[in-house]
Amino acid sequence: MKWTAVIFVALGVALGFWLGRATAPVPESELASVASFRQSLEDPDWLTRSYRFSSFLVGLNPENLPDALEALEPHLPWLLTDEFRVFMLAWTRFDPSGAFQQAQSWPPQIRRNAGAAAMYAWGFRNPLEAVRELSAVEDTELQEFWGARLLAGWAHGAYRDTASEYISKLPEGPTRLAYLGTLAWEISKEGPEAVMEWAEGVPDDPPRFKQGVFLKATSTLAGVDAPLTADWLGKHFDHDYVDDALMIVAGSWATNDGPAAMSWLTGLPASEKRDAAVRTGFRVWLNRSPQEAEDWLRSASPAVAVDPAVQFMVERTRNNQPEVSRKWAARIAGDP
Repeated sequence: MKWTAVIFVALGVALGFWLGRATAPVPESELASVASFRQSLEDPDWLTRSYRFSSFLVGLNPENLPDALEALEPHLPWLLTDEFRVFMLAWTRFDPSGAFQQAQSWPPQIRRNAGAAAMYAWGFRNPLEAVRELSAVEDTELQEFWGARLLAGWAHGAYRDTASEYISKLPEGPTRLAYLGTLAWEISKEGPEAVMEWAEGVPDDPPRFKQGVFLKATSTLAGVDAPLTADWLGKHFDHDYVDDALMIVAGSWATNDGPAAMSWLTGLPASEKRDAAVRTGFRVWLNRSPQEAEDWLRSASPAVAVDPAVQFMVERTRNNQPEVSRKWAARIAGDP
């Protein structure tokens, strides 16, 4: 028993000594060394790994960069996206072009994420320079992917107010819409109000661009807070640029709260856009909760605002349930 007690005491002392060393503050001079950076890349503890990794990169400079790259490159296949980004944020402080060129020189399985991280960092620091460099990339798929990451960095940098203007000059199409979606998502990290302020601040001309901005702003916000998004769109209801956005919030809100969505939609001012949104909201709700949606429609008083939902039921049942379809048609309040 005595020997057992002695052994446990010895183990306790050894463990305490080890924990003390493991948790003791690391001197700044050690953290600034390439040896500490190399140690971070081999550290399985993500907390201490991140601490050493980022602490070294705070002092990354042209002199210690070659040694840092030599330490980094054997670990490239296992580097996290965030680690690529932090490394490139440090590098682009003094040589953004070199960082991007290095990223493109790595093997294809590394190049995609490394290039994206370099573009994010360059977009954060000097987006217009990054745009010029990106225009020389010949691979159109990579150019589009890296362009989205450039915009993500742009959205958080000092020149965010110029990002929308850049996107507005792109040809109308999927890429421009995708870039608007990226910008809206990044801005949303500052809260819904930031997205609303951004969308409202975009000039009305050209109208198609403003429409795309509201579409992507609504797509981002509706999944977070559909009632808030609906209230915001209601303030802009008379403008054509909200037409497509109304369809988005109608479907998103109806997916989670059909009665509330339909109450809001049927209360909008009479118009073709209101009718289209009512139809969309009801269709989405019906597909998700058929019985609940039908029960709501049966209990609703006949009204012109509800007619688009009734008309949808008329069309849905016309071929397979003609008698049911006629009964629904009899509930149409306005012109059939």
